[in-house]
Amino acid sequence: MFTVILLAQPARVPVNEPAPSGNNKPNNTNNSNSGGNTTTTTNNNTSSSSSGELKKYSDSQGRFSIGYPEDWTFNDHPNNAIIKITSPSEGSNDKFFQNVNLQIEQLSSGTTIDDYVKTNVDAVKELVKNYREVSSMFFNRNGSRAFQIVYKGRYGDADYEIQVKQLFAVVNGKAYILTYVCKEDERDAFETTANKIFNSFKY
Repeated sequence: MFTVILLAQPARVPVNEPAPSGNNKPNNTNNSNSGGNTTTTTNNNTSSSSSGELKKYSDSQGRFSIGYPEDWTFNDHPNNAIIKITSPSEGSNDKFFQNVNLQIEQLSSGTTIDDYVKTNVDAVKELVKNYREVSSMFFNRNGSRAFQIVYKGRYGDADYEIQVKQLFAVVNGKAYILTYVCKEDERDAFETTANKIFNSFKY
């Protein structure tokens, strides 16, 4: 089974990662031992998803908060990202897990959202085979200028195409990149939920 996450600067390119462990509950204890596999999280505000509400995760460093459904797998220590939220299995034949992941990057002084978006989108166009842009726009979000793009294509040796939705924001010298990845040729049963996760994201 596969999930997809995007690599760090200069391009957010999809790659395969191991299937999720099935544990969707963040560890609520702080652990400064970087040599172990435990994670450092703070998750003081949660809400039940029985009524369709999202559980809330608040970053221990105060950089962001985000909501996620209780039946999705939450990982606050994935490879190549800050967090990853993975969709539940759709059955025994489900070989691909949709996922939302977040990256945060400290930027050099003076880097604008326009500069950052151009660098990353240009690099993705070079590395994603059969790249096709579905939509893109700049807009105001959380009081600052942001950029959203949706594109399709194939990465590496994968025999399938993916669709990627990304939100870019540059705030207080940091770049935030929130990404949703699904398989392009399959019905996306989780698109509505992914949009709710995106809408819940605050920085």
